[in-house]
Amino acid sequence: MILTLFVGLLCFTYQAKAQWTVIDPSNLVQNIKSAVQSSTTATNMVKSLQESIKIYNQSKAYYDALKSVHNIIKDARKVKLTLEMVSEITEIYTSGFNRMVSDPNFTVDELAAISAGYARRKGRRAPGAGTLREPERQILVT
Repeated sequence: MILTLFVGLLCFTYQAKAQWTVIDPSNLVQNIKSAVQSSTTATNMVKSLQESIKIYNQSKAYYDALKSVHNIIKDARKVKLTLEMVSEITEIYTSGFNRMVSDPNFTVDELAAISAGYARRKGRRAPGAGTLREPERQILVT
């Protein structure tokens, strides 16, 4: 029993000291490999983001161009409707004038007075009609 007591006291009074440093080369290689893969992944993500930004900018430019073309087409439709209206008014005026000229009930003086009245009315411009006068004259002349 004394011997056991002596061994027990020796165990408790023993001071632990450092031993050799443990280095695991395979773990170090694995950590370096993982770090390289992480940096490669980050680089690829940055490149992917830059490509996405480039695609977005191109799409925005195409959308803006398409929008401007849409506005041009919309304006062209307005011009087409205006030309159709001017054509219809011209047709109405021409057919009415031809009926008046061929009507035996009108005298030459009455036709001259009506023609002068139309000429005076045509000289007056409605607000905003000034922009349509030039194309209208060109259409009527041709």
